[in-house]
Amino acid sequence: RLELFVDRRGVTLSIPEAGTFGVGQDELSPAAGGLIGRLGRTLEQFPNAVRVEGHADDVPIHNARFASNWDLSAARASRVVELLIRRGMAPGRLSVTGYGEFRPRTPNTSSTSRASNRRVDLVILNSVASADEPVPADQAVANQLKFVR
Repeated sequence: RLELFVDRRGVTLSIPEAGTFGVGQDELSPAAGGLIGRLGRTLEQFPNAVRVEGHADDVPIHNARFASNWDLSAARASRVVELLIRRGMAPGRLSVTGYGEFRPRTPNTSSTSRASNRRVDLVILNSVASADEPVPADQAVANQLKFVR
């Protein structure tokens, strides 16, 4: 179940953990791979930068693979970016952010609310939010050369 939100940053496509990742894992399910592939084809039609944000609930994780919810959330966002790149999306348009449990959508007071906080958000940045993104080094050099002339 994909959710869509619009805020000051742009459009957010929110993908819940359920059906996307196994509990405490960062490997995408085949169904999630198909969904993200379709999203990537749609996103390729637009020039906007896309920030992929991983989120977790407040239940601490510590296993052989992940030392914390920070690790898990960033790893999940990274898997989504890797898939988008494999499917042809320009890497320079993408960024990864892991928020751990620190940007919950709802208070972590029940299993249902915790489940809604375990998600990966694809934020399609609008022009204002994109202006705050770091400029790639090759573009920064080109901009400096324009300024010097």
